[in-house]
Amino acid sequence: MAKQVRKKIKKTVIFRFIYFVFALLSVVCFYLIYQIGILPFKYLLLLFVLFFLIHFILFRLIVSKHWQKRMIGSVLCIFFTIFLGVGIFYGNATLNFFQNAFQNREKIENYQVLVLNDSNYGSLKEFKNGKIGVPRTNFSEGAKLLQSEIKSRTSLTLQETDNSTLVDSLLNKNLRVIVMEESQKNLFAEINDDFKSNVKVLETIEIKFKNEVKRKDTKITKQPFSIYVSGTDDYGVINKVTRSDVNMILTINPITHQVLMTSIPRDYYVSLEGMTDAKDKLTHASLYGIDTSVKTLEKLLNTNIDYYLKINFSSLVNLVEAVDGIDITNEEEFTAHYYDEPVNEWVTYHFKEGLNHLNGKQALAYSRERKSFVLGDRTRALHQQQVLSALIEKIASPAILKNYTTILNALDGSFDTDLTFDELMSFLQKQIDDGASWNISNQILEGTDGNKHVYSMSGVTTYVMIPNPESVEQAEQKIKEIIKVK
Repeated sequence: MAKQVRKKIKKTVIFRFIYFVFALLSVVCFYLIYQIGILPFKYLLLLFVLFFLIHFILFRLIVSKHWQKRMIGSVLCIFFTIFLGVGIFYGNATLNFFQNAFQNREKIENYQVLVLNDSNYGSLKEFKNGKIGVPRTNFSEGAKLLQSEIKSRTSLTLQETDNSTLVDSLLNKNLRVIVMEESQKNLFAEINDDFKSNVKVLETIEIKFKNEVKRKDTKITKQPFSIYVSGTDDYGVINKVTRSDVNMILTINPITHQVLMTSIPRDYYVSLEGMTDAKDKLTHASLYGIDTSVKTLEKLLNTNIDYYLKINFSSLVNLVEAVDGIDITNEEEFTAHYYDEPVNEWVTYHFKEGLNHLNGKQALAYSRERKSFVLGDRTRALHQQQVLSALIEKIASPAILKNYTTILNALDGSFDTDLTFDELMSFLQKQIDDGASWNISNQILEGTDGNKHVYSMSGVTTYVMIPNPESVEQAEQKIKEIIKVK
């Protein structure tokens, strides 16, 4: 008799322990959902009521005098515990991602110490006297810090000048050593064969500084807003200074549920805001900071840009791979060639007319190609909009659950934005609450081919796209129509 009692007590303890584990995980899961803040209050309240009802029913089953009811309660507890465990896993991954993703990252500028190929010097510290050519301090915040860094390493006299003079001074042997920001150096290497073939890099000086973010007062759930999307022509870390290959403004009206994608060709010939008499390609504006790109586009289109989103080649490749590829309807058969920097080789991709399923590298090639088309940059901008739309459609579909953590890993560290976590969550809350579909439209600014002097490459004439005033005016008008609160 005592043995049966002990056995009965043991079973009761096990049943109640199972319920205790379920109750504990319920609290953790609900707390995670609350912390993420993606659910509107009414759904959060509904979830709480649902949790309460499930607990009430299971508790009554667990404490029942009938063994069969306790067994049913225990099985249900185990089932819900597994379900909650999966939810906690995804919830924790989401919370960690968002906590890391919206940190204010440091900005990085890489300055290369350059000498002629026949130089016997192996590092900067070997230069004991003479002059070293450096960019002017008004080039960027990093240029000021660079001068301090060089002074701490050597006793060379600093000679400030523009990049074009730096290049000429080194090639003509007026200076033995110069320092140029990496992306600027790559610009000159593209158009100057002597510079490309006769110069070597001694070392790279990495300059880091705080990227101060100016907080906005935009209520993105209640009023229209715009995001500048900058796709830089680089791989790896997102906070390096480099050119913007993709320039797009997303104008979003949360009231009318409209999104307008405005693409501006990378070679658009614009006035760089904040600089005197600085006419340049739009792609070069980002060399002076993303704020310069934003202000330049605000002036060009007479509009306000509230936020920016910066991605690079690695971001696109990783994200497309994470969603198992995207589907694109291509209007014109073509072949794309581009240099794949990570594997250090040229690659070729062929795209048929009609439906194409693209992996990460194919999506990048599809987005970058322009030489195969009569309309050049205009077709490329259209392809970039197609890729972005296809990605949004894939991420917004239920299929995201299958690759959810893979997508978060792909996004981690692969973008930079001045949107805050709270702003994004409030926007997603409203979308969940409304459940409305969005009307997405697009436009591409037009221009004509030309050759002009550009600010970033003083004294050098290169290809640019001269803006079509009517196209700019029409684009400005369409943006105004979207942001108009009806």
